[in-house]
Amino acid sequence: MTGPVGASGRTGPHRAAPGREPRPITMIRMWWLAVLVAVVAVVGAYATWTVTRVERLHRRARTAETALLAKLDERAETVLKFVGRPGFEEAVALALSVVAVPADTRRQRELREYAENDLTRALRELDDGHIGAGDLEAANRRVALARQIHTDFVRDAVASRSLPMSVVLRLHHRLPRPRYWEIDDPLR
Repeated sequence: MTGPVGASGRTGPHRAAPGREPRPITMIRMWWLAVLVAVVAVVGAYATWTVTRVERLHRRARTAETALLAKLDERAETVLKFVGRPGFEEAVALALSVVAVPADTRRQRELREYAENDLTRALRELDDGHIGAGDLEAANRRVALARQIHTDFVRDAVASRSLPMSVVLRLHHRLPRPRYWEIDDPLR
């Protein structure tokens, strides 16, 4: 659709101001605008993907820590079933200390790690022929599996904090850094 012929002799909807030549939007300018919009969309999509991934990995690490604590508590409860049996005195005392220490603060967490390591060593010293050996072995396997899963998720979450977009968006300041549990492998 073309407009009437203007004073400059050009036809079209764009009319020049008096004394000026009209500046039509060229195809090249439109192309640059389309490229700019596409780049902004791609960067925005990548930023959204990165934020979602980092938050999901941190959430998984927290969930795995909760599961690990549950398995550690279950193991301590299994040991407490042997109260009064000869040879279990040290293990039962250590299990009581494990149950008594929450893992809310950093200091409590360190104390809990020490208590868990002491309990693991005490359980290793027990002979395999006692009545509850199967229950303790199963509890130790569950702890070892929960520990490995937690370690894997923490490793992935910590690695995600160093992604370039994560650094640019400063996600490492917004999300607390997940921590490893420094406990002995109960299956060794």
